[in-house]
Amino acid sequence: MALVGIVGAGIGGIATAVQLKRYGIESVIFERNKIGGLIRNAYSVENTMFFPNGIKGEKVVEILEEYVKKYDLKILREEVRDISKSGEEFKVTTDKGQYSFKYVVVASGTRPKRLSINASRLFYHVVDVPQGRFERVLIIGGGDVAFDYALTMSKRTREVIILMRSEPKALPLLQEYVKEKSNITLLRGQVWEVEEGEKLLAKTTAGDFEVDVILAAIGREPNLEFAKAVLNERNLFLVGDVKNGIYRQTALSIADGIKTAMIIWRRERYGDTE
Repeated sequence: MALVGIVGAGIGGIATAVQLKRYGIESVIFERNKIGGLIRNAYSVENTMFFPNGIKGEKVVEILEEYVKKYDLKILREEVRDISKSGEEFKVTTDKGQYSFKYVVVASGTRPKRLSINASRLFYHVVDVPQGRFERVLIIGGGDVAFDYALTMSKRTREVIILMRSEPKALPLLQEYVKEKSNITLLRGQVWEVEEGEKLLAKTTAGDFEVDVILAAIGREPNLEFAKAVLNERNLFLVGDVKNGIYRQTALSIADGIKTAMIIWRRERYGDTE
């Protein structure tokens, strides 16, 4: 088995695996979903310094897939359920088996905070919204993700409503982009009930709205439940959004991954010297 187990095939996980491969160190990446993680939802990535005109999240995923092929990275389509420590080894238990590694990198990203309501056409990731055109879409939230989703949906929706509890917290540049879209409306309020029908009837403190789809972006939290027992263990590393809190940036995830790979290589080459 490889020396390093990596949980998550997002930007941070793949950056770690690529740098390890450059050092001649093999790794195994566990991914329960698709390559790319949250970046798959991005309207435009503009601050990585290599794409001055921005790059769509879906294009970033294509680049990641090229890296996987170029470096022949091993990805297992398995869901990690638990990580424990046995002697000097980590035991990674998935829905299909158990694996042992000297080092484990957790690059599992974040998961969305959930609303207290349920609806058949309520989504938390814009990539999960069915293809097609819509009359009206309601987006709940006032941060970067909510505004990013609004920009994406504005291209195939007659009217997009962003419903916020307070003043917008999104990046000023994203707010400017939204202001330029004539079919995006910002409202202050909260949703308290959704009725099912041919369309969804969203009842909010700003009024009632018939909508085709609801997208919720009310915050995110680290996806770490499976690793809680080993978070303080040496040779376990957190990479990317799973550790960066509100500082969820592509460039930071790449840097985390590369630095982690460098630390692992130095530990293998020089022991405890860092």
